[in-house]
Amino acid sequence: MSDATLDWPSWATLTQRSRLIAEIRRFFEARNVLEVTTPALYGHAPYDPHLSSIAVTTSSGTEYLQTSPEYALKRALAHYGEALFEITPAFRAGDVGQRHSPEFTMLEWYQPTYGLSQLMAEVNALLNAMTQPPAIWQEYANKEIPEVSFCTTFTEQFGANPNQLSTIELWALVQSVESEVGHLTYIDDDLFRSDCLDFLFDRVIAPNLDPIFYLTEFPVCQSALATIDSDAQTVRRFELYWMGIELANGYEELRDPVEIRQRFRSAAEQRRRRGLTEVALDPAFVEASGEMPACAGVALGLDRLIMVWLERSSLREVQINFAAD
Repeated sequence: MSDATLDWPSWATLTQRSRLIAEIRRFFEARNVLEVTTPALYGHAPYDPHLSSIAVTTSSGTEYLQTSPEYALKRALAHYGEALFEITPAFRAGDVGQRHSPEFTMLEWYQPTYGLSQLMAEVNALLNAMTQPPAIWQEYANKEIPEVSFCTTFTEQFGANPNQLSTIELWALVQSVESEVGHLTYIDDDLFRSDCLDFLFDRVIAPNLDPIFYLTEFPVCQSALATIDSDAQTVRRFELYWMGIELANGYEELRDPVEIRQRFRSAAEQRRRRGLTEVALDPAFVEASGEMPACAGVALGLDRLIMVWLERSSLREVQINFAAD
């Protein structure tokens, strides 16, 4: 395929993209959040079964293009104990579409001492620092973005707490919404529960919510590497949704190595049941997690943010991408 046939972004779009990234860097500089650069190639892949890493053979053996800088940034946070951020390429095998690309740009940052409310406020402040906002953001710039509790809204919609429904009951709810769900295959474990809950939220609940909102208080099966509120039985994490697109995913970060190892064992079994590639636990990451200060962190898809900010409909309109060559 010649370059003439590629869907190149316009020069004006690339100019706007460059401006927005510069504004993001100035925002963090003003807040004394240091930009760091961590390796894109790393000896371990994340163990989350939803993530598929791209393996690369090097002189050191098999290494992995990182799906996000999370593991490396947490090791840096444990070492320095200071607020830090990174803007970096990230890689995920199999992700292709208008809003997905195998290679994309990630903005990720960690704030010691912050809780989720402070981190959400900082996300708001970051968006307000970006110039020439689209019309939809102008409606939200001077008011609070709604916070939607996953567990509460699910209970109101379906008459049952998502933590208390059995796997077969969740599967029955999914099939009552759509009889044929090709991407879901019944397996009695927490990963399948999580996938069913995501399906029900996306299809039934989300269409009736505000165009922009924070989703909070997740069910326990969606804890990933976030802490759990043992009293409320909800996960201390948030996602920022913008007109149906997930832009950001934030955690009150888990710092318990014993719990991390337990979650790894559960994820390893989930991978085995699905015939997914076996992933080894990264001991340096586990050790660093136990040495981090109390903190909250968030990963934000920078290409997606630029796409919605410039009111484009696909990632290819805002990034130079040769994937279709």
